[in-house]
Amino acid sequence: MVLAASVGLPVAGAVAGELAGSGGGPLFAAGAVLGTGAAAALCGRAGRWWVVIAAPPVVLAARAGAAFLADRDGLRGKALASAAVRWVVDAFPVMAAAAVVALLVVVVRVVLDRRARRRPDRLANGRRRAPGTATAGPPGPGRTAPETSVPETSVPAASTPGAPGPGTPIPDRRSHRG
Repeated sequence: MVLAASVGLPVAGAVAGELAGSGGGPLFAAGAVLGTGAAAALCGRAGRWWVVIAAPPVVLAARAGAAFLADRDGLRGKALASAAVRWVVDAFPVMAAAAVVALLVVVVRVVLDRRARRRPDRLANGRRRAPGTATAGPPGPGRTAPETSVPETSVPAASTPGAPGPGTPIPDRRSHRG
């Protein structure tokens, strides 16, 4: 899915632009930027930076490939070299925009992931968890164990001076940490 968005939409935009006669125009720009943004939104954590890094070469390849296929017969020798320079110059703003959009999407995803890890008292739908409700699974980083009452024990009459008297409750001082 990520590959289809990151490569398919720029190629589709470039082909649509060539068919419409605008070449590297708005159809190409829209396809490249939307494809890169969608790929950055859909990819996994490890793939985020690959999408950002791969956006400019993919955009340039889509533009150059579509333009070359549109005019294969007329592009030989010096004409091909000058056309290649024109494709790079035309595609540069779109490459920059695609990279910026990918970076913005990655930054937003990182911020949202960090907020979600810091706020364990929130449910997935954004509502607060009711106090005293149990959470699934053992306590982990950022999650605390549910509060439990401290058992009290009664100590028989003490023979040492300063010790509590008979029947005086003493809190259990054992650690409740797992």
